[in-house]
Amino acid sequence: GGIVDKMIPGYKDKIWARVPGGLKEFLVKSENSKFEKAIAKHQSWQSKLLSYKAMESSMAPSTKFRKMAVDWRRQIERGTMHYGRWYEGPNGSDYRPGNTFDRMKNVEAPFTEAEWQERKQYRSWDLVKFSYSLLGLFLLYRVTNEWPVVWCDDRAALCQQQAIEQDA
Repeated sequence: GGIVDKMIPGYKDKIWARVPGGLKEFLVKSENSKFEKAIAKHQSWQSKLLSYKAMESSMAPSTKFRKMAVDWRRQIERGTMHYGRWYEGPNGSDYRPGNTFDRMKNVEAPFTEAEWQERKQYRSWDLVKFSYSLLGLFLLYRVTNEWPVVWCDDRAALCQQQAIEQDA
């Protein structure tokens, strides 16, 4: 226990013995009802949560209704987009057996070397390189310039005040 318990051993029991019976009963019942109310609240939330979790698995998307296609933006980014009629494939293929073309074979390099060099000409500056260059300029400015140091010199004012006091 605490300091009071060391100074007056069993003081809580002595105080509890002097509390009237009706108040004792009220305090014990209120403490128990608080405890049981928290348990009941937890059980009600638990039942709601468990029923939701049981239902949650039924909301998963079914592979039965999955669209077996890749949208056109992803095809453009991957370099697998084919512009033409639906029955015409890339590189002269028309999807008949033996006349097919696998567009996913060349996913590592969708651009030819000439296309890649052309794309490099229009590249924008990297934000990290820009940030590093700004930091370098700031540090260079800090290193090469002198920063003024202001000293608050109160000695002149003190000397004047002492001279006035000596004259008086």
